[in-house]
Amino acid sequence: MVRRGGALAGAGDVSIGGFDVTTTTDAIVFPGPDEIEGFWALDKMHAPRPVTPLSFDLVIHTLAEGFTKAQAEYDCPIMVTNKEVNHYMYAAFHPIPDEAAIADRMTRYHDKLAEKVPGIGRTWEEEWKPAVRAKNEQFKTADWSSLSDADLVRQLDELTDHMRYQWYIHGHINFVLLSSSAFCDLYDKVMEPSESTESYQTLQGFHTRSVDASQGLWDLSRVVKASPSLSELFRTKRPAEVLVALDETEDGRAFRHRLNEYLDEFGWRSDAVYDLADVPWREDPSIPLTSIAGFLELRDEDEPEALYRRSKAQRERLLAAMRDKLADDRETLAKLDELYEAARYSFPLTEDHAFYIDQLGVGVFRRFVVEMGRRLVAKGVIDDPDDVFFLHRDELVDAVTNGGDHRAVTAERRASFSRASTVIPPGALGTPPAPPDTPDPFMDALVYRLLGMVPPEESTDAQVLRGVSGSPGKYTGTARVVRSLVEAGDLEDGEVMVCEMTLPPWVPLFSIAGAVVTDVGGVLSHSAIVAREFDIPAVVGTDTGSVVIKSGQTITVDGTKGIVYLDGRP
Repeated sequence: MVRRGGALAGAGDVSIGGFDVTTTTDAIVFPGPDEIEGFWALDKMHAPRPVTPLSFDLVIHTLAEGFTKAQAEYDCPIMVTNKEVNHYMYAAFHPIPDEAAIADRMTRYHDKLAEKVPGIGRTWEEEWKPAVRAKNEQFKTADWSSLSDADLVRQLDELTDHMRYQWYIHGHINFVLLSSSAFCDLYDKVMEPSESTESYQTLQGFHTRSVDASQGLWDLSRVVKASPSLSELFRTKRPAEVLVALDETEDGRAFRHRLNEYLDEFGWRSDAVYDLADVPWREDPSIPLTSIAGFLELRDEDEPEALYRRSKAQRERLLAAMRDKLADDRETLAKLDELYEAARYSFPLTEDHAFYIDQLGVGVFRRFVVEMGRRLVAKGVIDDPDDVFFLHRDELVDAVTNGGDHRAVTAERRASFSRASTVIPPGALGTPPAPPDTPDPFMDALVYRLLGMVPPEESTDAQVLRGVSGSPGKYTGTARVVRSLVEAGDLEDGEVMVCEMTLPPWVPLFSIAGAVVTDVGGVLSHSAIVAREFDIPAVVGTDTGSVVIKSGQTITVDGTKGIVYLDGRP
């Protein structure tokens, strides 16, 4: 774990002392502190499972380049490096290697933050989002099948550059955490709320693409509910069986048409990000079909739009109370208003950048890579289009250009990847650095408030699991441990959803869950934000919740105190 105010630090290139991360032996071994230089944290929030080799080259390493480029424009002294260890993604936010350059940047760093950060939200709305959206819409329908091999390689380079550019935009968006942190800190100082997440509730209740996606599923569920034949189908058949049966009736065909329209807009997502091999909803709609079936049992007042309106009303009540209290303190109120103008973009940006970059951006790249896989199958290079994900970029380019036989190497890597998926990787590798003499506000917001990486409080009670208060309230219910959206199909109304992390595609499940417990995340994490939007208790950043809690176990979630009682005490 990293102490508050510290950084995920590594020092330049990593040496693993002879340890081969692509070993094909049965043993999965991770390097000890003396076998790896620097300090590396498992990115369990975005990549809790192994990631394929091609995805490391095209997505994860371009992410580090894009983030680092964006951070340099603020004169931030921190850079980003990502590392593959046994197919798992480890990240290091560490100082740039040139100490003189660090000293030079520090003379401008805080002034640059004050100058540039307040405009991030507006720049996203007016410049970055339109550019990203237009390019990705083009890639959604492009026909690459007739390209020559040389043109296919050039298209790969264009998409890689576009991926890098999207991560560069994302790197800017990360700094909006400073805006929400600054506003919430002043709000807490002035308002002295009794509940620790109240200030963050003033930033909720904005319309996002996640609201649209959830509402779309809800609308489809109402179509099913209004049709006796469709309702019977969804309540008695598995998703794969539902898809087949839809083509057999007029009601089913009409519903299938609406479902396809929904998937064209929102089906470029899977339950995590970064891996091009993850199958999105548009290719396998089992997950949205399961969500539709779950929505059938919910009341009309659980409609996503209604929940959004209630969240918006809570925001407006809190802001009105703030203005009433400060009616005679115009100076403080003006400062809060100034900070709020920048902070109000933070939560919508959390959802919407993920929709357009993390999901759609990766999704259209996957579509292209699968086309390259088909080309390699036709050349006899690999056996299945999906084998392409187990090549590295240079191997892919060489295979498209020169052919060859890569069946043995892809089979070997598939086997290694499969073995890696059976282990629980360590949360960090290497030796944690000492905290800096002067805490970096950006790293504080990123490491502490977003990732929730703070040492848990010691407890003498074996039935107490401590984390971060994500959303207030108390709830006692039956736990359901889910590590993927496929497993989340078993979540029943009112159960406590216990998971490693959540991302925007998980939002519909918050309508079903009675409370949420996650392994990773802080008060500004997606899980905490959405739980507050849905007004259900959440404890995030427990580190081991999905391991120590078992499905069927009765637990109590105290989101106000950040505690989970494993014995379900009231």
